[in-house]
This record gives sequence, C-alpha cells and structure tokens, in this order.
Amino acid sequence: MERFIEEANTFYRTIKFTAEISENEITFLDTVVFKGERFIKESILDIKTHHKPTETFQYTHFSSCHPPGVKRGFIKGEEIRWLRTNSSKTTFEECLANFKRRLEARGYPKKCIESSLSEVTFDSRQSALKQQEHKTAERILPFVTTYHPAVKKNLNKS
Repeated sequence: MERFIEEANTFYRTIKFTAEISENEITFLDTVVFKGERFIKESILDIKTHHKPTETFQYTHFSSCHPPGVKRGFIKGEEIRWLRTNSSKTTFEECLANFKRRLEARGYPKKCIESSLSEVTFDSRQSALKQQEHKTAERILPFVTTYHPAVKKNLNKS
C-alpha cells in the first residue's frame, strides 16, 4: 500500500492530510472496504471495522457513577456498530473478542459483558442494516436529576 502526505493545507500547517492508495482496500470513515473472498467469487466488496492508530479504547470504567442502563447501552451500541461494519462473521467475532478483553480491563464483570453481548448475533446483520422507522414523538416533560448509585428509590410514572 502506498502512502502520500498531502501538503495542500495552507490554513493550518500542523495538520497533515494523508491518503493511502491500494489495489485491494481503502479506508472510509470507520471501515475498511476491501477485496475479500466474496470479491473473487461474486465481485462483492467486503467491509471490516477500522480503528485509527491513535485509538486507545478508554471506555467508561465499570466503577463510574453511570446508571447500569447506560453501561449496558453503550456495550450494545458498540456491538451493533461492529455488526454493521463487518461483512464477515469472522471479523465481527474478532471485534467482539477484543471488546470483551478491553471491557474486562476497564473493570466490567464477565457476567455483565456476556449478558449485554448476548442480545446481538451476526445472524441479525441484515435487519441491523435496514433503516429503522422512528416512533411518533410524544410530548414528555423531562425530569432531570443527578444520578448516584447510593440512591435506591424508584421513580414511578405519575
């Protein structure tokens, strides 16, 4: 793969633009579009998740004061993102294995990780790629409060 550094930036000299040129792959946003096994057989390009070299994977630590639903939600959101950005079950499962390892390093219990990741499977990829219809918005008056795990009271709808 050839790499070129573009010097056309005349406004900010400290910012360099790069372009990587290859016969087999190109990076676009958070994906790599490449000629995989399907290209040889069916002339279909494959995609896989791309991480910038500066990515440090500093996910929210498990001991943070975020509500449990936020923690589960970001795990599921990442899983759905990898489902959408990997056309191969193998690369999807590699992403999940790396994600599990990184979550454990951030203090997440294995049981929490497994239960959050069990909701999405590679078999559901086609439905994950479809445009979702949004529900009609209801007018709801928000109740904003500070969350702290020591507060165990339930807020009921009224």
